[in-house]
Amino acid sequence: MLVLLVGSACKKDAPRQRPTGPLVDVCEGKPGVKLVTMGVGSLIWERHGHIALCTCGDGGRRDACYNYGIGDFAKPLEMASGFFRAAKSFWVGKMDPRQMIAVYQYADRTVWVQDLPLTPEQEDFVIKKLEFDILEENKHYSYDHFWDNCTTRVRDIIDDATKGALSSMTNLTDDRTYRDLAREGFLGMRIPLLITDIAMGRVTDRVPTYWERMFLPDYLREAVEARWGVKPVVLYQRKGPPSLKELEKALADPTLTPERRRDLEAQLEAIKNVPTGRVLFCLFVILLTAPAWLTRKWGRFERTGLAVAVVPAAFLGLIFWALAVISPLPYVRWQETLLCLMPFDLLLLFLPPDKRRIYARGRTIMLGLVAALLLVGVLKQPIWPAWLWALIPNAVVGFWPERWTPVTAVSADNASGAGEVKRKPRKR
Repeated sequence: MLVLLVGSACKKDAPRQRPTGPLVDVCEGKPGVKLVTMGVGSLIWERHGHIALCTCGDGGRRDACYNYGIGDFAKPLEMASGFFRAAKSFWVGKMDPRQMIAVYQYADRTVWVQDLPLTPEQEDFVIKKLEFDILEENKHYSYDHFWDNCTTRVRDIIDDATKGALSSMTNLTDDRTYRDLAREGFLGMRIPLLITDIAMGRVTDRVPTYWERMFLPDYLREAVEARWGVKPVVLYQRKGPPSLKELEKALADPTLTPERRRDLEAQLEAIKNVPTGRVLFCLFVILLTAPAWLTRKWGRFERTGLAVAVVPAAFLGLIFWALAVISPLPYVRWQETLLCLMPFDLLLLFLPPDKRRIYARGRTIMLGLVAALLLVGVLKQPIWPAWLWALIPNAVVGFWPERWTPVTAVSADNASGAGEVKRKPRKR
């Protein structure tokens, strides 16, 4: 599941349709270094935008765009493996500006450009750094969704060239965490939203600084405007529905008519009120774990019912635990989900009855402590569905009362077959 998030902020997109208008030119014959940001698209890896740095020279002799979001998406398993192991599975590439913008026109994604007000010395620094990065021995890097992606690479180059002009900004931010910012891009997409719940660890529940949240293209574009007063110019406007960020930006316009403002507010509320999938996930968990207590109540096929409830959760737990062991990424390694989904719960299917009951009771007590820590805010990751998934089978095995099953014992002295009814505990 986590593969879906690997390239959500940075991906080299492929054309899907003919452009809806004439191809635009980032440079337009104007020399300088330009920041180009792209808005959201319809596909999952397009939901957090994209970014590039372009250099333009007189007569187009050095016109080029540098894209730090290139990965081998034709081999998703290899790319995901490299991501989780922090291997250098992404790289920077050099593209023709018109061809690069055409990709985003084809995908119907808004494109903005900002002329960076750099001195000749600063421009020279940027160009040398970009050309250095595209060398074969330098171009690959270990992608990290929050702290080392296509946007942070561009941000750092601009900041280094301007001697900390961006990193020194102390503008106030709101209380949105890394998790909140990641979830905003996936509004309306239930499965990616659920993945951000159970697969992104506690470090993403921290509120980033103004500098840190420039890991997203929208916020870097805003920071450049705030720092130098360079307003973004729209090269191409998306024809599809506007994104959450675009609606918020539009609503900040004081010249809006009341009718237009109401229309934009209605669109914004519609996006924000789309179900996140959390309730549906809880219902799925309840349905999946129901065989554990139904078969126990029935007194038949108990092991099968317990397996239906335990095996999927234990298998998912095995994946998360394996990733936590092999990955240096903090939001993969420090997972509160690991406290709930454990591969060791498979022991419920194989331990002797007494030991199985002891294990289940211990796990239930542990999950009770997890719930308490969630309620008081020590644990912050939204893992209640995963907690419920682990709790139900363990509580059933650990605390369900012993059942007594009627057994007919045929007396050897009664040749007619009339038996004396006795009751004895059913072995488990």
